[in-house]
Amino acid sequence: MTSVVPIKMKMRDDIVTDGEMADKVTGSAPVSDDHFFVVPKVVE
Repeated sequence: MTSVVPIKMKMRDDIVTDGEMADKVTGSAPVSDDHFFVVPKVVE
């Protein structure tokens, strides 16, 4: 519920504008593998 009166919300087009940058995103990670962040196991 966004309002007490019915108002149509403004919608935007669902367009992907930034993508295909996995190397750039994971480039600053200390450890990465196949475009994924590698983190220590936290659940045993």
